Amino acid sequence: MNKMPRYYPINLVLKNKKCVVIGAGAVAERKVRSLLECGARVLVIGRTISPGLKAMANMGKIILKHRKVNLRDLFGAYLVIAATADRSINSAISAYCRKKNIMINVVDSPEECSFILPSIIRRGDLTVSISTGGISPALAKRIRQDLEKAFGGEYAALLGMMKKVRPLVLKKIKSAKDRKMFFNKMLKGILDDAGV
Repeated sequence: MNKMPRYYPINLVLKNKKCVVIGAGAVAERKVRSLLECGARVLVIGRTISPGLKAMANMGKIILKHRKVNLRDLFGAYLVIAATADRSINSAISAYCRKKNIMINVVDSPEECSFILPSIIRRGDLTVSISTGGISPALAKRIRQDLEKAFGGEYAALLGMMKKVRPLVLKKIKSAKDRKMFFNKMLKGILDDAGV
């Protein structure tokens, strides 16, 4: 039996990084939206273009090439997502990217990926990611849906407040131990008062 790799969880900074999405259907559109949320420069290449991707291109949010992919399109890419319905194209893109040390995700084919994408909950600056190691995206989605009920908008507000308070505390309380105690006490009080 082929053993799945153990993944190293990581949050990447994609701001102003060239990210290429091969394929331009509904799945590709979801991936593009996530990349744009992180400030990536997104190039999309595909033959059948979703209306949402056409609209993004018309607004100047993405660069859209309405054609078959060429490996030259991947030059300078930081990250690539292969989201076509053609397994042979996805496999060729994966092989090229792995050879060139470009991070690659092939949708629905974890064995061809150098990274996989978790299911995500965002509440302001709070990001919770759920992964099953590519074994069951349906289970990851179910867990995400359950956690979305537990982590509401109050966590975004709490982090907004912490963003303001933390620099002041770091400046005023010099001891790391005392700062840790302060933050733990503060969070306990806030969360207890909120009934969280």
